[in-house]
Amino acid sequence: MSSPLPGDAPLTLPATLTIKNILAVQELILDFLNKNTTAVLDIDEEAQIDLSFVQLVTAARKQAEMKAGQVLLARPATGDLYDVLKRGGFLDDMTPEAAHFWLHQETN
Repeated sequence: MSSPLPGDAPLTLPATLTIKNILAVQELILDFLNKNTTAVLDIDEEAQIDLSFVQLVTAARKQAEMKAGQVLLARPATGDLYDVLKRGGFLDDMTPEAAHFWLHQETN
């Protein structure tokens, strides 16, 4: 997995990424992926996020990879996103690929 490329246009997501609007966010991401091979998700550092968003991103990454595309984060996880990842156990025993995706840590 690579870092966002200079030519990649970001997909700016709404400030609320919770179960209340996850279907609309799913439609936004899937529509973007149908038109682009790479989706660079621009998530506001103050965004409200719950576990449904993490699940959506995980599924979107898998779907994009099946079509030789990719989903990336514009910035490492912070704020609510980081907290949800921590509470959900996603930061425990992360694979190097997951650490690179969510936290932008270098892989060896």
